[in-house]
Amino acid sequence: MLITDPEVRTTTLPNGLRVATAAMPGFRTVAIGAWLRVGSRDEPAELNGLSHFYEHMAFKGTALRDARAITLEIERLGGSINAYTAKDHTACETLMLAAHADTALAVMADVLSRSVFPPDEIERERQVILQELGDAADDPESVAQDVFDALAFPRQALGRPILGRPRNVRRIGREHLLDHQHRHCTGANLVVTAVGAVEHEAFVAMVHAHFGGLPRGDRPARVAARYVGGFRHLDDDTEQTSVVLGWPVPGRADPRHAVHELAAELLGGGMSSPLFQSVREQRGLAYQIDAWTDGLEDGGVLQVTAGVSPRNLRELLKVGLDVVVGAAARIDADDLERSRNQQAMRLARSLERPAAFAEWLGRDLLMHDRVVLPGERLAQLQAIDEAALRVALTDMLAQRPTLALAGRLGRADPPALLREALGAVVPA
Repeated sequence: MLITDPEVRTTTLPNGLRVATAAMPGFRTVAIGAWLRVGSRDEPAELNGLSHFYEHMAFKGTALRDARAITLEIERLGGSINAYTAKDHTACETLMLAAHADTALAVMADVLSRSVFPPDEIERERQVILQELGDAADDPESVAQDVFDALAFPRQALGRPILGRPRNVRRIGREHLLDHQHRHCTGANLVVTAVGAVEHEAFVAMVHAHFGGLPRGDRPARVAARYVGGFRHLDDDTEQTSVVLGWPVPGRADPRHAVHELAAELLGGGMSSPLFQSVREQRGLAYQIDAWTDGLEDGGVLQVTAGVSPRNLRELLKVGLDVVVGAAARIDADDLERSRNQQAMRLARSLERPAAFAEWLGRDLLMHDRVVLPGERLAQLQAIDEAALRVALTDMLAQRPTLALAGRLGRADPPALLREALGAVVPA
């Protein structure tokens, strides 16, 4: 497969803010994103959930616009605006007709850097977030993922939930939100991207008009990820037991991360993958099983996730571990071809989806300080052979695994299964 890279241009404003654009001929819309280098991994323990609370509150009023005016100004022009919080960044995204890009930037700059956090809105949104936490607590998959993160990265911000804990959400006040905005919404900590019907110089001028007044600030130092791993079972009387099994892998800034991404694709990407075939098609043990990587700039994990009836838990764990261990010894040529082509297809699709490519640009600049174009990633992908995959899987399996279960165990003894399959000592 050949991929023709779009022309990506970058400019750094005097205050350190970086701007990246990719023009896509034939488009009349533009996807614009603002990417702040702050997420849940940057929070003190007592304020876990602050970044997520800030993301919610940014839309609740500024000195110029109240909550309704913020969204109405975008939506009356036919556009959309949204935001989300991750472990390592906070994002605000819009999709507009290209003629209205200046309006989008005006609103985005307002909500990110000039929110006033009205006290009555804080209390109202606090209740909304507490309900969001309640929904997550009722979802075994979310519970298992939170337990997994806490085991993989214990006693550190990376292991805490993005949403925070109820006691922390109740503690966060207006002064915390104002301080968060002041410390993190700075030029050096912000990337603005645009993909679609965009002209670079004109867009840079608009970004400068709306964001150029931000102070330069600094990129806050981060505590390096420290993987530990282990086993935990959270007993719950549910029909399905949620399983999250994983191992540490290099971060996205490490060239080896691409090999582990391909390994996850090979193991559990699609209905013809070894995990899906062995677990569902051949044995009917689960409706769905997936493998994927969660990569940050300085670390990550390869995860296998599934939901299974307690009576099938033992066999699912045994079969799944056999598949992963088996791939370290031998990889089928069809699986290698499939996984390469699936990832190549995703690269190609990213060039047809402006919002996805705008995120690509933003995250690359936050993580790598440069844009890794699809053509370069395709070349990296095509250079990965069976030997490289087997080495990556062998090295990964030599690390202590993490296994989180939410639900009933049935007759399974997960630590014993892990020791048998991997030779790892996993505490009960």
